[in-house]
Amino acid sequence: MRHRKSNKKPIIITIVSILVVLVLCIVFFFPLNNVLRNATGKDTASDKVVKSELVKKVKSRKTGDVAKDEKIDRAASVLNKKKMSQIMSAADNQKQAADLIENSSSLTKDQSEKAAQEIFSNDNYSGLRQAISDGNWYQAYQQYQKLSDNGQLNQLQQDINQ
Repeated sequence: MRHRKSNKKPIIITIVSILVVLVLCIVFFFPLNNVLRNATGKDTASDKVVKSELVKKVKSRKTGDVAKDEKIDRAASVLNKKKMSQIMSAADNQKQAADLIENSSSLTKDQSEKAAQEIFSNDNYSGLRQAISDGNWYQAYQQYQKLSDNGQLNQLQQDINQ
């Protein structure tokens, strides 16, 4: 009887290759997403998912007060219509950020400028702004959670309303 030699090398190479491709896709996802957005000028599929989640978050603030809920619906609609590239650009420019806040919220021009000034002058928000500017939505979410957990977002809201 002849002894058959087992050839497991191709299977191992295939598994390692698949793992390498998956790691590369994860590492390069956000840069590739940004390249696609810049090339087409349109929101990418992941941008649409992120924006959808933002709109849901805005709409979750409804209180049952018709006047307030109407403002929330308007803000959600405006946010949904904005291109993600405009939102990313606003993360690098205080004036654009103030305009975006004013157009997509019920805040006055003065309140929007005050919010933008605080966001750009307080280092606690720099990680969030950088992540948004880079189009790194996972990092932006992590930064948002951090700011929510440590009370910075509530503090910002209180500062604006004073």
